[in-house]
Amino acid sequence: MSPRSCWIGSALAVVALAGCNNVSNEMVKMPPPAVTVAQPVEREIVHQLEFTGNTRATEAVDVRARVNGYLQKIDFEDGADVQAGDVLFVIEPAPFEAALDAAKAAQQKAEATLALANADLARTQPLVQRGASTEQELDVKKADVATAAADVASAKAALTQAELNLSYTQVKSPISGRVSRHMVDIGNLVQAEQTTLTRVEAFDPIHAYFAISESDVVELMAKSPGTSAASLKANPPTIYVGLTGEKGYPHEGKLDFAEAGIDPQSGTQMRRGIFPNADKLLVPGMFVRVRLPVGSPAPGLMVPDRAIGMDQSGEYVLVVNEKDTVERRSVKLGLRVNGMRVVNEGLEVGEWIVINGLQRARPGAPVKPERTTEIVEAKQLDASNDPAIANSGAQLSTTTPAKASATGGN
Repeated sequence: MSPRSCWIGSALAVVALAGCNNVSNEMVKMPPPAVTVAQPVEREIVHQLEFTGNTRATEAVDVRARVNGYLQKIDFEDGADVQAGDVLFVIEPAPFEAALDAAKAAQQKAEATLALANADLARTQPLVQRGASTEQELDVKKADVATAAADVASAKAALTQAELNLSYTQVKSPISGRVSRHMVDIGNLVQAEQTTLTRVEAFDPIHAYFAISESDVVELMAKSPGTSAASLKANPPTIYVGLTGEKGYPHEGKLDFAEAGIDPQSGTQMRRGIFPNADKLLVPGMFVRVRLPVGSPAPGLMVPDRAIGMDQSGEYVLVVNEKDTVERRSVKLGLRVNGMRVVNEGLEVGEWIVINGLQRARPGAPVKPERTTEIVEAKQLDASNDPAIANSGAQLSTTTPAKASATGGN
């Protein structure tokens, strides 16, 4: 290599080294993440107990024949609404009509025999008085009259039974309700009191049965004495149910029955509500969500569902303090109402909680809070008319935004 080339290379190395010495090694500090915070919503809340139950008909009857015979006619459409007394089936009446005619003839015969016995007795009595007949013969005539009268009574009873049997050939609905499918086809032999022909269920109104635990029974007795088994008839409390897929608990009814005691095997008490069901939307056998109000309305705090996190320690919310630092706050939650949750413990009025950006906030780390008083779920809550919210639409107090701290925040 020539001397000139060596000199050029050395000069370039010196320039490069000088450039490296001017570069800073300090790490650029990232700004705190932006999150949206809001204060808990204050509402007057009616504490509710929630259960799972199922619906049952208020009346249900398996329709059976009361006489033997061959099925002649089916007089209803499967699944139709029927009234008490409507004819559902007709059993072949001819044998029973013949039996009725025979019973009428037997009664006529018995009445004729009685008339003859009375006539014989009337003729015998004067003869006895004149000594032309004996007392023994008179006793025989009186016995003949009594026997004939008994035969008449027996014939009348047989006639009544024959008339009943003929009427039983028309199988009628014992209650008003909705009839199931026919379970026997025309031409089949029907056995009295054995063959089930169909089923009729009345479910307007309809019952909802649910079981409550012993601890809930104790709570109800302490906070809502009117829900005890002894006081239900005088002033039945209101309860609510909702179907799977329905929003909230739109069906309102009354608690009308409670078992006197607690089942020692399950540790629960069976209770029942009754609900109007004119549109037949509720049908027997459905699973329903049941809400039973407990006690009087009391002030409470609510937060959006999206503000709640969960980890191995349980449920929590993230609170932003006056220094714009995130704090993890364990909470005990209550009812869920239209996207909002009741916070029973762990949160105070006026605190700012993270409602958007939970994934960016870390306990102990600073954030840039964007404060808001507009919570979409709260507006929906006011319009929900949910039974858990007393005076739905009326807020107890209006909270004002806290002042921004010196370290940031809008």
